[in-house]
Amino acid sequence: MATDAPGESTVASDDAAPEGAVAAGDAVEAPEEAGPEQRPFVETAAEWAAGLRFGRIPAPVRRAAAAQLTSTVGAAVWTLDHPVGEHVLDTVRAEFPADEGATATLPGAGPMPVRGACYGAAALAMAMDFDDTVLGGHTGHSAALVPYLFAEAHAADLEYPGRRALRAHVAANEIAARIASAAAVGPFRGQQTAYVHSVGAAVARGVVEGDDADTLADAIAIALGQPPWPLVPDFLGSDAKVLSAAEPTLTGLSAVSAARNGLTGNPDIVAAEDGFLDEFSDLPLPEFLGGLGERWHTRAVTVKPYPGCAYVTAPVHAALQVRKEVREAVAPESDRAEITGVRVDGSLFSHEVDRLANRYTDRTESPLASLNFSIPYNVAVALRDGEHTPRQLRPERVGDEAVWELADRVHIEHDPEFTMRALRSEVPLGAMLRRVGWKVIPYSAKSVGPVTALKNLPTLLRFVRKRPLPDDLSGADKAMGARVTVRLADGREFSETCEHPPGFAGRALDETRAIARRKLSEAMVARGAETDDAERIARAVRDVHETDATLADVDAVLGP
Repeated sequence: MATDAPGESTVASDDAAPEGAVAAGDAVEAPEEAGPEQRPFVETAAEWAAGLRFGRIPAPVRRAAAAQLTSTVGAAVWTLDHPVGEHVLDTVRAEFPADEGATATLPGAGPMPVRGACYGAAALAMAMDFDDTVLGGHTGHSAALVPYLFAEAHAADLEYPGRRALRAHVAANEIAARIASAAAVGPFRGQQTAYVHSVGAAVARGVVEGDDADTLADAIAIALGQPPWPLVPDFLGSDAKVLSAAEPTLTGLSAVSAARNGLTGNPDIVAAEDGFLDEFSDLPLPEFLGGLGERWHTRAVTVKPYPGCAYVTAPVHAALQVRKEVREAVAPESDRAEITGVRVDGSLFSHEVDRLANRYTDRTESPLASLNFSIPYNVAVALRDGEHTPRQLRPERVGDEAVWELADRVHIEHDPEFTMRALRSEVPLGAMLRRVGWKVIPYSAKSVGPVTALKNLPTLLRFVRKRPLPDDLSGADKAMGARVTVRLADGREFSETCEHPPGFAGRALDETRAIARRKLSEAMVARGAETDDAERIARAVRDVHETDATLADVDAVLGP
């Protein structure tokens, strides 16, 4: 067992692997049906993570991880410009007294106990639905934040804290995302896969602090032993969603301490009878547990350019584009054209997400969580304001009846072509559905109802034949498109289509990184930081993987 003091278990060189550990470049495979002679995933994953070396992580994966970190910090800082951000900070201050051991920097709040910093950062990054994803889920709240906060807290004990944080970040991403991918065809996807943060936090802390493979395996198993089961009414109908990553993150951090102090976990927890996959997946896909060091889920990163559910992104982007077209056409006649109708053609996913959000949306009294999933509100406010940032989610903007009057004129229609394009994409679900076979039809009927499934049967039939498991995610895409058509009072119509939103997997990585940097820079400006300082901190966070910078740099600009 490793000691609880991180300095005592630190290896001499960050590129050296513990004896017997699996090197990062050595792929660890899991068969489709693991037999009794196969090692449990928890053990192989822990051994791989403990042996992961900086130099064996491909440069594009490092750059993708840098974009994820930058985006996640940007999302957290933006939340401080909304009242919910202060509520989060008050909660952290109340729950984590200032004299509790090692400290790390929570952006906007200064140094605090490292567990409190992890809790608060996860909640802030979650609040606006302005986060990032990899193939498998929204891992960034734990995988991208915990390593750097713990590396900062123990920097004096670590030879290369920046590199150690990177290794932990990528390891946490890869392990948590594989578990979520294996369970993707089930009741939870997206931010509701809250269990990824228990796993991600455990892996991240354990790797930063140098735990051996046995301790790390116990920590992962303990962390996954009581996985959270989020309830939709709280998730969409209240502020509780803000804590849906924060609480599991604490579970993962505590699991590491438990493992170090002799408590053991069941290494078969993922695939055992009545284990995780049995309970959290309708159609388990254990083959996604393999490929560690070969198939990099981090590489399929998505950075949202606008706050809100990913299925809202294309409608918002198209709305902003069509607004420019309308203004150019009517500018000589009027400063503001009267819009009599807006039609949004999108995928079945967008249609169903909006339908679910409508249960909890209450116009000017709508909870922040449901607004993030509401296509009419987000399209309407984008059309009126010509921008879509967290400013459009402030209470005073949500309270404007004029926005809701326009939202009342927004109608959503299903276009099977957008559904088909989304399903052909590897992310978020296509890569998994291709492995399901004929069971995709009853699963779809269960998920969206038999009538909707029957209407879309021709689309579903294309997925009956199983496809190979992807082994290279550098080209994986996330094409979740939509078309927005605006009709004016004089009868003219203007339409714009967004086939593949900017920043989504499959777009150029340089573009995605630029969006992440802009998100952070704009968040800093919104917080009142000088533009030069905002650009400096954006560069510092972007380059954290090539240096020993940590989130302490953020505090230099934001202050306590």
